[in-house]
Amino acid sequence: MGHTVVARLPASERWRVVVGLLHAPSPDAPAVAGATVLAAERRLRQLGHDPSLTYCFWLLTRLASAARGPDFLDEVARLGVPARRDDTALQFVARVADRARSELGRHPESGPFGEIASLALGRALAETVGTEGRSLFGSSLEDLERAFRRHASDRQFGDLAGRFFGDFVARTLRFYVDRELPHAVGGGGLATVGASADFAAALDLHSRQTARAVELFAVGWYGKRRWETLGAIGHEDAQGFVAHALQKLRTALLLEAGR
Repeated sequence: MGHTVVARLPASERWRVVVGLLHAPSPDAPAVAGATVLAAERRLRQLGHDPSLTYCFWLLTRLASAARGPDFLDEVARLGVPARRDDTALQFVARVADRARSELGRHPESGPFGEIASLALGRALAETVGTEGRSLFGSSLEDLERAFRRHASDRQFGDLAGRFFGDFVARTLRFYVDRELPHAVGGGGLATVGASADFAAALDLHSRQTARAVELFAVGWYGKRRWETLGAIGHEDAQGFVAHALQKLRTALLLEAGR
Protein backbone atom coordinates (compact mmCIF):
# COMPACT_ATOMS: atom_id res chain seq x y z
CA MET A 1 0.00 0.00 0.00
CA GLY A 2 1.32 3.45 -0.88
CA HIS A 3 0.17 7.00 -0.60
CA THR A 4 0.54 10.23 -2.51
CA VAL A 5 2.14 13.23 -0.88
CA VAL A 6 0.76 16.53 -2.18
CA ALA A 7 3.14 19.47 -1.92
CA ARG A 8 2.01 22.36 0.27
CA LEU A 9 1.69 25.83 -1.17
CA PRO A 10 4.88 27.90 -1.58
CA ALA A 11 5.95 30.07 1.35
CA SER A 12 5.96 33.35 -0.56
CA GLU A 13 4.06 36.36 0.81
CA ARG A 14 1.21 36.07 -1.70
CA TRP A 15 0.69 32.37 -0.99
CA ARG A 16 0.73 33.07 2.76
CA VAL A 17 -2.26 35.35 2.12
CA VAL A 18 -4.13 32.43 0.50
CA VAL A 19 -3.28 30.16 3.44
CA GLY A 20 -4.45 32.80 5.91
CA LEU A 21 -7.79 33.20 4.12
CA LEU A 22 -8.39 29.45 4.15
CA HIS A 23 -7.75 29.33 7.91
CA ALA A 24 -9.92 32.39 8.61
CA PRO A 25 -13.05 32.13 10.82
CA SER A 26 -15.26 32.49 7.74
CA PRO A 27 -13.39 31.57 4.53
CA ASP A 28 -14.77 33.56 1.60
CA ALA A 29 -14.69 31.94 -1.85
CA PRO A 30 -14.31 35.18 -3.90
CA ALA A 31 -11.52 36.38 -1.60
CA VAL A 32 -9.66 33.07 -1.85
CA ALA A 33 -10.11 33.01 -5.63
CA GLY A 34 -8.73 36.53 -6.00
CA ALA A 35 -5.77 35.88 -3.73
CA THR A 36 -4.97 32.66 -5.60
CA VAL A 37 -5.07 34.50 -8.93
CA LEU A 38 -2.54 37.01 -7.60
CA ALA A 39 -0.29 34.33 -6.13
CA ALA A 40 -0.33 32.22 -9.31
CA GLU A 41 -0.27 35.24 -11.63
CA ARG A 42 2.89 34.26 -13.49
CA ARG A 43 1.66 30.73 -14.28
CA LEU A 44 -1.79 31.97 -15.26
CA ARG A 45 -0.25 34.42 -17.73
CA GLN A 46 1.81 31.60 -19.21
CA LEU A 47 -1.35 29.54 -19.68
CA GLY A 48 -2.55 32.18 -22.13
CA HIS A 49 -0.04 30.66 -24.56
CA ASP A 50 -0.27 27.04 -23.43
CA PRO A 51 -0.48 24.66 -26.42
CA SER A 52 -2.60 22.07 -24.61
CA LEU A 53 -5.22 24.57 -23.49
CA THR A 54 -5.24 26.13 -26.96
CA TYR A 55 -5.69 22.72 -28.59
CA CYS A 56 -8.64 21.75 -26.38
CA PHE A 57 -10.41 25.05 -27.03
CA TRP A 58 -9.63 24.82 -30.76
CA LEU A 59 -11.09 21.31 -30.87
CA LEU A 60 -14.22 22.57 -29.14
CA THR A 61 -14.70 25.30 -31.77
CA ARG A 62 -14.21 22.84 -34.60
CA LEU A 63 -16.67 20.33 -33.12
CA ALA A 64 -19.26 23.09 -32.95
CA SER A 65 -18.59 24.04 -36.58
CA ALA A 66 -18.72 20.38 -37.65
CA ALA A 67 -22.29 20.13 -36.36
CA ARG A 68 -23.32 22.78 -38.89
CA GLY A 69 -21.97 20.81 -41.84
CA PRO A 70 -23.76 18.26 -44.02
CA ASP A 71 -21.83 15.28 -42.61
CA PHE A 72 -20.89 15.48 -38.93
CA LEU A 73 -19.06 12.13 -38.94
CA ASP A 74 -16.92 13.10 -41.90
CA GLU A 75 -16.06 16.46 -40.34
CA VAL A 76 -15.03 15.02 -36.96
CA ALA A 77 -12.99 12.31 -38.70
CA ARG A 78 -10.94 15.11 -40.26
CA LEU A 79 -10.26 16.28 -36.70
CA GLY A 80 -8.88 12.87 -35.79
CA VAL A 81 -12.02 11.64 -33.99
CA PRO A 82 -13.18 8.37 -35.61
CA ALA A 83 -16.87 8.22 -34.69
CA ARG A 84 -19.69 5.92 -35.85
CA ARG A 85 -23.36 6.72 -36.28
CA ASP A 86 -24.34 4.09 -33.68
CA ASP A 87 -22.01 5.58 -31.04
CA THR A 88 -23.58 6.79 -27.85
CA ALA A 89 -22.85 10.34 -26.75
CA LEU A 90 -20.69 8.91 -23.96
CA GLN A 91 -18.64 6.89 -26.45
CA PHE A 92 -18.13 9.95 -28.60
CA VAL A 93 -16.96 12.04 -25.64
CA ALA A 94 -14.51 9.24 -24.80
CA ARG A 95 -13.19 9.32 -28.38
CA VAL A 96 -12.71 13.09 -28.17
CA ALA A 97 -10.89 12.63 -24.85
CA ASP A 98 -8.61 10.03 -26.43
CA ARG A 99 -7.81 12.42 -29.27
CA ALA A 100 -7.07 15.24 -26.83
CA ARG A 101 -4.79 13.06 -24.69
CA SER A 102 -2.89 11.98 -27.80
CA GLU A 103 -2.22 15.61 -28.69
CA LEU A 104 -1.47 16.65 -25.12
CA GLY A 105 1.21 13.98 -24.92
CA ARG A 106 3.22 16.12 -27.34
CA HIS A 107 3.31 19.01 -24.86
CA PRO A 108 4.81 17.85 -21.55
CA GLU A 109 5.57 21.49 -20.75
CA SER A 110 1.86 21.96 -20.00
CA GLY A 111 2.26 19.86 -16.87
CA PRO A 112 -1.00 19.16 -15.01
CA PHE A 113 -2.79 21.94 -16.88
CA GLY A 114 -2.96 19.83 -20.02
CA GLU A 115 -5.06 17.26 -18.17
CA ILE A 116 -7.12 20.05 -16.62
CA ALA A 117 -7.85 21.42 -20.12
CA SER A 118 -8.85 17.94 -21.31
CA LEU A 119 -11.23 17.51 -18.38
CA ALA A 120 -12.73 20.94 -19.08
CA LEU A 121 -13.33 19.88 -22.69
CA GLY A 122 -15.13 16.74 -21.54
CA ARG A 123 -17.24 18.71 -19.08
CA ALA A 124 -18.22 21.21 -21.78
CA LEU A 125 -19.30 18.37 -24.06
CA ALA A 126 -21.33 16.70 -21.33
CA GLU A 127 -23.03 19.92 -20.24
CA THR A 128 -23.89 20.77 -23.84
CA VAL A 129 -25.87 17.54 -24.08
CA GLY A 130 -27.47 18.50 -20.78
CA THR A 131 -28.87 21.72 -22.27
CA GLU A 132 -31.22 19.52 -24.30
CA GLY A 133 -32.69 18.18 -21.07
CA ARG A 134 -30.89 14.85 -21.39
CA SER A 135 -28.16 13.10 -19.45
CA LEU A 136 -24.92 12.11 -21.15
CA PHE A 137 -25.75 8.55 -20.12
CA GLY A 138 -28.34 7.14 -22.47
CA SER A 139 -27.94 9.91 -25.05
CA SER A 140 -27.09 9.11 -28.65
CA LEU A 141 -24.55 10.68 -30.96
CA GLU A 142 -27.51 12.28 -32.73
CA ASP A 143 -28.53 13.94 -29.46
CA LEU A 144 -25.04 15.36 -29.02
CA GLU A 145 -24.88 16.50 -32.65
CA ARG A 146 -28.23 18.26 -32.26
CA ALA A 147 -27.04 20.02 -29.11
CA PHE A 148 -23.84 21.13 -30.80
CA ARG A 149 -25.69 22.34 -33.87
CA ARG A 150 -27.69 24.65 -31.63
CA HIS A 151 -24.50 25.87 -29.93
CA ALA A 152 -22.83 26.52 -33.28
CA SER A 153 -24.77 29.76 -33.56
CA ASP A 154 -22.82 32.85 -32.60
CA ARG A 155 -24.87 33.62 -29.48
CA GLN A 156 -25.00 30.06 -28.16
CA PHE A 157 -21.27 29.60 -28.69
CA GLY A 158 -20.78 32.13 -25.91
CA ASP A 159 -22.44 29.67 -23.51
CA LEU A 160 -20.21 26.86 -24.76
CA ALA A 161 -17.03 28.90 -24.29
CA GLY A 162 -18.22 29.98 -20.84
CA ARG A 163 -18.68 26.35 -19.78
CA PHE A 164 -15.23 25.39 -21.00
CA PHE A 165 -13.35 28.27 -19.39
CA GLY A 166 -15.46 28.16 -16.24
CA ASP A 167 -14.50 24.55 -15.67
CA PHE A 168 -10.86 25.17 -16.57
CA VAL A 169 -10.53 28.07 -14.15
CA ALA A 170 -12.40 26.22 -11.39
CA ARG A 171 -10.10 23.20 -11.70
CA THR A 172 -7.01 25.43 -11.92
CA LEU A 173 -7.87 27.27 -8.71
CA ARG A 174 -8.62 23.97 -6.98
CA PHE A 175 -5.26 22.62 -8.17
CA TYR A 176 -3.67 25.18 -5.87
CA VAL A 177 -6.23 25.53 -3.09
CA ASP A 178 -6.58 21.77 -2.55
CA ARG A 179 -2.97 21.66 -1.38
CA GLU A 180 -3.88 23.62 1.72
CA LEU A 181 -7.57 22.89 2.17
CA PRO A 182 -7.12 19.57 4.07
CA HIS A 183 -4.81 21.34 6.54
CA ALA A 184 -7.47 23.97 7.24
CA VAL A 185 -10.04 21.41 8.43
CA GLY A 186 -10.55 21.41 12.18
CA GLY A 187 -9.67 25.03 12.70
CA GLY A 188 -11.04 28.42 11.71
CA GLY A 189 -14.29 28.27 9.79
CA LEU A 190 -13.75 24.79 8.32
CA ALA A 191 -14.47 22.73 11.40
CA THR A 192 -15.40 19.55 9.52
CA VAL A 193 -14.67 17.74 6.28
CA GLY A 194 -18.23 18.61 5.24
CA ALA A 195 -17.54 22.31 5.73
CA SER A 196 -14.41 21.95 3.61
CA ALA A 197 -16.43 20.28 0.84
CA ASP A 198 -19.03 23.04 0.98
CA PHE A 199 -16.31 25.68 0.63
CA ALA A 200 -14.77 23.84 -2.33
CA ALA A 201 -18.19 23.72 -4.00
CA ALA A 202 -18.65 27.45 -3.40
CA LEU A 203 -15.23 28.14 -4.94
CA ASP A 204 -16.13 26.06 -8.00
CA LEU A 205 -19.48 27.83 -8.41
CA HIS A 206 -17.88 31.25 -8.08
CA SER A 207 -15.29 30.36 -10.72
CA ARG A 208 -17.91 29.13 -13.17
CA GLN A 209 -20.14 32.15 -12.66
CA THR A 210 -17.22 34.50 -13.21
CA ALA A 211 -16.61 32.81 -16.58
CA ARG A 212 -19.58 34.75 -17.90
CA ALA A 213 -17.00 37.47 -18.48
CA VAL A 214 -15.84 35.65 -21.60
CA GLU A 215 -19.26 34.84 -23.05
CA LEU A 216 -20.01 38.14 -24.78
CA PHE A 217 -16.48 38.32 -26.16
CA ALA A 218 -16.85 34.74 -27.46
CA VAL A 219 -20.05 35.63 -29.34
CA GLY A 220 -18.41 38.35 -31.42
CA TRP A 221 -15.14 36.46 -31.85
CA TYR A 222 -16.77 33.23 -33.03
CA GLY A 223 -19.09 34.95 -35.47
CA LYS A 224 -16.25 36.87 -37.10
CA ARG A 225 -13.77 33.98 -37.22
CA ARG A 226 -16.35 31.47 -38.44
CA TRP A 227 -17.31 33.80 -41.31
CA GLU A 228 -13.70 34.57 -42.22
CA THR A 229 -12.55 30.93 -42.11
CA LEU A 230 -15.76 29.24 -43.28
CA GLY A 231 -15.82 27.35 -39.99
CA ALA A 232 -12.19 26.19 -40.20
CA ILE A 233 -10.91 28.24 -37.24
CA GLY A 234 -7.15 27.82 -36.92
CA HIS A 235 -4.88 27.19 -33.95
CA GLU A 236 -3.48 30.71 -34.09
CA ASP A 237 -6.97 32.22 -33.85
CA ALA A 238 -7.81 29.90 -30.95
CA GLN A 239 -4.61 30.84 -29.13
CA GLY A 240 -5.43 34.53 -29.44
CA PHE A 241 -8.85 33.90 -27.92
CA VAL A 242 -7.40 31.83 -25.06
CA ALA A 243 -4.95 34.57 -24.07
CA HIS A 244 -7.65 37.24 -24.11
CA ALA A 245 -10.19 35.05 -22.29
CA LEU A 246 -7.79 34.22 -19.46
CA GLN A 247 -6.96 37.90 -19.04
CA LYS A 248 -10.67 38.69 -18.76
CA LEU A 249 -11.14 35.93 -16.22
CA ARG A 250 -8.19 37.06 -14.08
CA THR A 251 -9.55 40.61 -14.10
CA ALA A 252 -13.08 39.47 -13.23
CA LEU A 253 -11.90 37.28 -10.33
CA LEU A 254 -9.82 40.13 -8.92
CA LEU A 255 -12.73 42.57 -9.19
CA GLU A 256 -15.05 40.12 -7.43
CA ALA A 257 -12.49 39.90 -4.64
CA GLY A 258 -12.31 43.68 -4.38
CA ARG A 259 -8.68 43.80 -5.53
